[in-house]
Amino acid sequence: MMRASFGTLLTVSLLAMGLSGCIVRTQARIPRPHARVTVRASAPPPPPATATVTVQAAQPTVASGVTVVEATCTQGAQEVCNGLDDNCNGQIDEGCGYSSGNIQITLAWQGGADLDMYVTDPAGETISYSHRRSASGGHLDQDARGQCNASQANNTIENVYWNQPNPPRGTYNVQVHYWAGSSCSTSAGPTPLTLSIAVGGRVLGAYNYVINPDQRIDIASFTL
Repeated sequence: MMRASFGTLLTVSLLAMGLSGCIVRTQARIPRPHARVTVRASAPPPPPATATVTVQAAQPTVASGVTVVEATCTQGAQEVCNGLDDNCNGQIDEGCGYSSGNIQITLAWQGGADLDMYVTDPAGETISYSHRRSASGGHLDQDARGQCNASQANNTIENVYWNQPNPPRGTYNVQVHYWAGSSCSTSAGPTPLTLSIAVGGRVLGAYNYVINPDQRIDIASFTL
């Protein structure tokens, strides 16, 4: 038996490898899984429709001694700064420098007296010259002093309004006080006044009263 040395075996092995042909090298790519995701989303809800808020009030209750004015108006007439709705559009004295709103209460008077309007809202908060804005949105935007401030435009008109679409529900009470703290006011003597109330673009009523120095009087109340 022939015995082959390690070198002989190695040579034979190498020859065998050479005779076996080419060494083939392959590179295999491992396939990556692909996932198909389908997202289904419901359509967004349509925007809410615009709500039209209609503010209505019961006919005002008038205090004793107050006269209801049978006020007349003319469509398209020139508005006069007199505390009345002259052109029948449901706003009082527009263009006179103070504001209208879903509630508007306007006081006008004759002569040089200093009258003050007080409007108490359903929460019990009172708007006046000393407290011009309420938490409920009311605003006194015209504070007049008659001859005590002779240079002021429309110095015998005061105006309170709520301009939000839905003013607070409940009862509103309107008072007028004749300030008697100075001769510039009291020298005017008894003073005729007119007070108009408009709610939701409609005048509820206009009212007359003759007020005396230092008198504070309920004029009217109304409920939304």
